[in-house]
Formats: sequence, C-alpha cells, structure tokens
Amino acid sequence: MTRTVLTKSMAKSLLATVAIIAAALHVGACSRPAAATTFLQFTTDTTYTETDPTPSPDGQWLAFTTERGGSRQVWIRPIGGGNARQLSHEPDSSRAMTPTWTPDGKSLLFISTRTKQYNVYRVPFEGGEAVSLSNAEGSNRFATYSPDGSKIVFTSNRLRPGELWGFNIYMMDAAGEKAGEREAKQITDHQGSPGHPVWAPDGKWVAFVAKAVDTTKTVEVGPGMTAKQNAMFSVYRLFKVPAEGGELTQLTGVNATAKEQSEEVWPNWSPDGKWIAVQGRAGPTSGSTRWRRARSFRSRPSGTARSRPGPTTARPSGSRATPASGRRSGRRRNSRSRRLRQQRHPLPRHPRPRRSRPRNR
Repeated sequence: MTRTVLTKSMAKSLLATVAIIAAALHVGACSRPAAATTFLQFTTDTTYTETDPTPSPDGQWLAFTTERGGSRQVWIRPIGGGNARQLSHEPDSSRAMTPTWTPDGKSLLFISTRTKQYNVYRVPFEGGEAVSLSNAEGSNRFATYSPDGSKIVFTSNRLRPGELWGFNIYMMDAAGEKAGEREAKQITDHQGSPGHPVWAPDGKWVAFVAKAVDTTKTVEVGPGMTAKQNAMFSVYRLFKVPAEGGELTQLTGVNATAKEQSEEVWPNWSPDGKWIAVQGRAGPTSGSTRWRRARSFRSRPSGTARSRPGPTTARPSGSRATPASGRRSGRRRNSRSRRLRQQRHPLPRHPRPRRSRPRNR
C-alpha cells in the first residue's frame, strides 16, 4: 500500500490559501484507508482565498467558502464542471465558513458570525433563507450531521464563553436547539478544548481532536522555565467518545513525551469505520503537514493504565512499533523495529548510506 505525503506548499493550497484541490480517492477491498491517487486543481482564479472544500454525499457537488463575492460566503459548484453558485448571503460584516452536508444532500450546515458570535445555520441546497440552529451564549462551531441525519454534533464554549480553551462537544436535534424543549447535550468534559468532531459511519462514535492535557506532567515553557502542563502547553491528539457521551479514548500520542510537538487535526473516518485519517503537523506553529491514519478501535480509555503490548504490536501513527521480546542483539532488534514501522507506516524515506561491516574471520 502506498501513501501520499503532502508537501508544505500542497497543504497550504489545499487547506488555506490559493485554490481548492479535489482529490480522487480509491478505497481498497481489504478495509484499507483511502489513498490519494490523482490531484486535480478545481478552481484556477487565485484572486480569492477559497477554503473548506466539502463534497456532497452523492459526489456530484462541492461546497466551499470563498471571498469572490466580497465577503466570505458558502458557494457550491458541480464537481463534473460548471458554474459556481453562491449559497449563503450573510451580511458583509460577517463570515460564513466550514460547510457540511446533510446525509440526503438537500441542505447544508455552516457557521456564521452574523450575531458577532459563531453560530450554526442551515441553508437549503436550492438556496433561500438560512435558519439559525444554535442560540446559546459563546461560540458554536464545527457542526456536522449524524449518518441518519437526526442529530448534529458541534463544539461550544457556552459554559466558559470567551475562553480560548473552553470548548467541549455538544449534540443537538437536527431541528436545532430550543431552550426548555430541545436542549443541546454536552458529550465531552475535557480540559483540552475538543474540536473538529466527526461521526463514525455507524453513528455510535464521534472522533475529535483535543489538547492532550496531563496536569501531572511538568513541561518546559521557556529557557530555564517549567510549568504544569495545561492546554496552552499541549498539542492536539486524536480521541473518540461514544455518541451519547461517556469515557474518552485517546487514539494517538498515548506514549508521547512532553517534548513531542507533532499533533493531529481534521480527522475523517474511513467508510468501514476501522480507520481515521488525520492531518499531521510537525508542530503547533509549523507549516509542514502530512496525512496519517490511526486505528479507530483502540480499546484503552484515556487516562487508564497501559496494557502490555504483545509481540510485534504496532503503535498509533507517528510512534514506534513494539518488536517481539526475546534475546536478540540490539542491532537485530532495531532492524526488525524499523521493518515493522515501514510496513505499518510506509512513508517515503531518503536512502540511508550503507554501513560497512567487518567480515567474519
């Protein structure tokens, strides 16, 4: 199996700057994650910043945000070619962002700042007036429908409005929240400000990223300065939680040291629910990105004791594979560990110079 690594320039053009890139994906027959095979530049006018590309459930349309009309709005256009059409019409002083589709493709969710705070709105695919779905104090962001279209998960800092790291994940009815009738339910209570929630294909789990905070750790915060770890001095890791709430399970970075700066953002489930693709960053301020995959069924809840790995147990993406125990030389053990990592995470590597070994006499 091959893997495509996005360079810094490719990642920027895909996610944040010049144009929207549409990737043709192929999913293998043996429950393997999708692998990007062909890249097609979908828009060519670099005058505008266009981001948040999201294909429709039937693969016929692409929703995205653009400034081509003046202010940032949600637009859609046929993937097979054709004219783009503006879908949201937020006031010029506000921004629309992060569109997601209903499972039937008949409407879209997006986030707008029309009330000077972030809130969730729904707009019909054919166009029309956007309807507000969230109304609590604070910011409400990153909304997405459940696979059956009956629920919406989103992030909110309503209990700690104004706090940068005060977000948690909530679930509301597809019709929106209404005080006293349809209250949104909090499904995480985490110090790491969870974000980017996505539903598992079977609707039983929600994956998300959050700062992996461990207040028992002491971290270096500057030359000669240390502090107890908090959200500011942590990095984003991949988690999952039962859709109805419950214990969190950390899926990546479980054994990372306090100095480990690589992190994961923007998770996405494989169609069979066995893998989660994440965008891996070399560090919180780094522009270097690459796509990784992680198993979605790690059995140990976050914060519990680590079970002893069996022979040749592979760790989550970005960490080492554990070789089988036994009386082996250090060279043979390290060699086997490298082979396991290459099989588990087949990233392109620069060739290493061969070491000459003395011949046995």
